[in-house]
Amino acid sequence: MFNRYFIVKIIYRRILLLCLFITLFHSLGFGQSDVKRLDNGSILLEDFEDNWVGNLPGDWYDRDGNKPLYKHSIEEQKTYKYQVKKEGSNNFLRYEGTRAKHMSFPLINEDKENIYDINLYETPILSWKVRAHKLPEGANEKSSDRNDSVASIYVVFGMGRVALVKKVPKSIRYTWSTTLPEGETGSKLFGNQQIIVVNSGEQDRGKWITFERNLVEDYRRMFGDDPPKNPIAILILSDGDSTNSYVKADYDDIMLKPEK
Repeated sequence: MFNRYFIVKIIYRRILLLCLFITLFHSLGFGQSDVKRLDNGSILLEDFEDNWVGNLPGDWYDRDGNKPLYKHSIEEQKTYKYQVKKEGSNNFLRYEGTRAKHMSFPLINEDKENIYDINLYETPILSWKVRAHKLPEGANEKSSDRNDSVASIYVVFGMGRVALVKKVPKSIRYTWSTTLPEGETGSKLFGNQQIIVVNSGEQDRGKWITFERNLVEDYRRMFGDDPPKNPIAILILSDGDSTNSYVKADYDDIMLKPEK
């Protein structure tokens, strides 16, 4: 039992998702700008256009339920390794570093209210863009000691249960893997975190790639039941600390879209 408990603790620390559980029960101080509803019915959660270039994104939270841009010193903000960048007229978010700190975009408030009136059954398609520059060497998201990724986006749906702790986040992690093939799946946290590889290797390195996934279909396939209509949060994470790798990736245009 000790060994199992020790392994679980390592997994929690690596992916940092347990911190989201803490976030949900702290005062989040919500004051986020309204998301953008497009003419085609899509909900644009974040395109980083309303953020200051050279800073952390203003509407994203840390593991303790604070907005680092406003709550932390300049030196502490730098430890997150994320920064809003600009190319031409477009803003995007860049991660550049080795050791990761996750960033989360809550979709409910401290009272668990659906603050953006999201209904996954009306907008089930998660769409986002990634541009990978430098992948972690030899990384493998299914291996505890090589669990790095150039770019992962998590959708946290609720709180699951395991035998050794009361609750853990129930999530799907979509990842651009260094070594696992596209389409590979896996699970961690006793099945509460499901992993789906959406791209693999260096073939598309340096290019903006748009990914789209049907969250309702993926949830049913991975968990075997229907998802809640409103997820808890979107979370992004790039890291290279397990493989001691320098990692560089860009994120942009995170949205929920209706089926075509």
